[in-house]
Amino acid sequence: MNRIIMHIDLDYFYAQLEELRNPQLAQKPLVVCMYSGRTLDSGAVASANYAARQLGVHAGMPIIYAKKKAPAAAFLPADRPHYEDVSGRIMALFAGFADRFEQESIDEASLDVSAKCAGSYVEAKKLAEKIKWKLHEDERLSCSVGVGPNKLIAKMAAGHRKPDGLVVVSSIEVKDFLRSKAIADLHGVGEKTAGALAQKGIKTIVQLAAAPVSELQESFGEKRGLLLHEHALGIDNDPVEEKAARQISRIVTLRENSSDPNAIAVHCSPLAADIARKAKDANVLFRTITILLVSDRIENITRSTTLPGPSQSEVDISDSCRGLLGEFFEKNSQFVCRRFGIRVSNFEEPKAQKRIFEY
Repeated sequence: MNRIIMHIDLDYFYAQLEELRNPQLAQKPLVVCMYSGRTLDSGAVASANYAARQLGVHAGMPIIYAKKKAPAAAFLPADRPHYEDVSGRIMALFAGFADRFEQESIDEASLDVSAKCAGSYVEAKKLAEKIKWKLHEDERLSCSVGVGPNKLIAKMAAGHRKPDGLVVVSSIEVKDFLRSKAIADLHGVGEKTAGALAQKGIKTIVQLAAAPVSELQESFGEKRGLLLHEHALGIDNDPVEEKAARQISRIVTLRENSSDPNAIAVHCSPLAADIARKAKDANVLFRTITILLVSDRIENITRSTTLPGPSQSEVDISDSCRGLLGEFFEKNSQFVCRRFGIRVSNFEEPKAQKRIFEY
């Protein structure tokens, strides 16, 4: 059976979320910044929409330079807690489509879908289209998806046609795909490495693949030299590794938008049961319980409570969420809910039970 890996990259994630909160910003250059606080313009660009990118603004650029390139752009401070909340929901969504799932960053993930797609790239493309549709339906966001025989090719494919792209590179298409790419597009080849390779007359991926491994190892070290050679051939055996979760969440889209906490609370028990089961499967106890509310205008609201002690109880989740819902709607009766979810976090591992002779 073919190994099939999917890489998903949320398009200009921070800036796209800010466009959702204020749709008027989508019509102009938008730059999301991480301000250092030293001066009004100190810090770096965290994300920029494509209108700003066309003016030369990019992530990592000092804010003061970005303002020179795009003086008419909207410059906003990064709202990291908001981005993490939305990312948590999205990653839970993606994980549900995978045999194995690995979150690479706040806005990127790798999915092993080999078994789910029965080794078929045709089925993998259909699955990718379904994921893109579901993301837009639930969150009004776009993403770029790459499908390939390994993580390397899938990641490169995801960046091939952005934004909102979908590129499938089957195992027999890898050589032609790599031939079409610049050497700097190869994962692991940064500006310095590309410069060092150019000094050796290696300016294309084809040339890198043909270079003697011993020469690469002499210049870049044994492991890195071999890795560069393998990547130039499209070889990557790195598995999709599931990392320990820092939170567990579930969210549903309501059949009808609602401002009635009792109607929304109907979902507490089934969501709580699923989360409690996942916590037991992961062998973790949680202390913090959070409700997630998404309005008809895609506003994101969270309310949390911390339990007096660690728990794996479905009842603790359900009862806490009903209480949080009641408290929220008592003060926000006009809020119109479109989606409702629950998250548990602040994990602890269960203490080992003492054996009889330890007493």
